[in-house]
Amino acid sequence: MFQHSLSLRSVSLPEHPLDWPAPLNLDLGLREVLLIEGASLTESEALLRVAATLTAPVEGQVWHWGKETTGLPREELYLLRRQIAYVSPRQVLLHRLTLLDNIALGPIYHQGWSQTEVRRRHAPLLEALGLEPYLSHYPPQVPEAVYFRALWARELVKGPALILASLMGPLQYLKTQEMVVLWLEHYLKEPESALLLLGRTLTTFHPLAHRILKLEAGHLVELHFSGSQERPLTAFLPLV
Repeated sequence: MFQHSLSLRSVSLPEHPLDWPAPLNLDLGLREVLLIEGASLTESEALLRVAATLTAPVEGQVWHWGKETTGLPREELYLLRRQIAYVSPRQVLLHRLTLLDNIALGPIYHQGWSQTEVRRRHAPLLEALGLEPYLSHYPPQVPEAVYFRALWARELVKGPALILASLMGPLQYLKTQEMVVLWLEHYLKEPESALLLLGRTLTTFHPLAHRILKLEAGHLVELHFSGSQERPLTAFLPLV
């Protein structure tokens, strides 16, 4: 368990998808990128909400960084979730706030930063996602692709140790994918980083992947193992 950012042990999901293994066992290693292809938005949400502790499994256990999280008190769950970025096309921005207001909410509330400091500290991210020209705009005023890049930015400013993402609908815009991939290459150099990404097809993200699983006839079949990023032993030292 200590060698994984996320482990699902004999998990049954609420409204468990018919085409998914039942029960479900899944491990995401430290500094690993795992892609699951062939999943619909509904199926992706069912898995990721349980993985992010937003929904409890019907049966089984969810582990994060060596700790079983299913029965954690609310205060500990809140602290845990601050280490997790969760991105989905079903998430929304607050329409009464500007894009910058939305993106800066977490650091302002949890870290006491000013909006100016958030913008300064995360200038490379905002520039990489092409958001700078739109930061003073309100969500209904921006193109759909920009809206969903702002969702990515809002989660990435957490400096997460784990990213859980469903790439469906507007998040499938190729330009958005390419921008996100470039930033993830930077993110994955951090000692604590891992990514679980689900979608119908995830070709743009293949160069980042350590494992690619495909849903086939109720099984998760491994399609590819690139070993694109070797995880140094130093990645495990904080757990020793």
